[in-house]
Amino acid sequence: MSTRRVVIGKRADGAYGIFVSKAGFDAYTTADSNLLLNVSSKVSTLLLLGKVSSTQTIALGLSRSPIVLVTTQNSLSGLPGYSGSGGPCRPSPLMSMTPDGSGGYTVGYTTPGTATINGNGASMTVTCAGPTVYAVYSKAFT
Repeated sequence: MSTRRVVIGKRADGAYGIFVSKAGFDAYTTADSNLLLNVSSKVSTLLLLGKVSSTQTIALGLSRSPIVLVTTQNSLSGLPGYSGSGGPCRPSPLMSMTPDGSGGYTVGYTTPGTATINGNGASMTVTCAGPTVYAVYSKAFT
């Protein structure tokens, strides 16, 4: 018997979102308690989505700490053979390689952005050295 471990879209209960079940459970029909990831409007609400290019403190005005996802952007110009546009730096930190002039490369890394919640949700400080996208959710995914 096969199971659907991942559902993107509508589940049997009518909920829309992204759902990942535990091994042996069908993400389409199982109870929420058997899900490893449940990103739906009934579980978490996106409160704020933004982008910063340097360290900033952003007012949230919340009375409890939210969950924040941070993605550092990178030009990817340090990757040998890559000529496209930039993209997300995941997993962080992104390793880069710069030609050293002798046929080899010097390996470096891009420092990932971070978010610190201040005053139990009153504000957050996004610390970054370059373009960083943040998403603030009302509560943790379950």
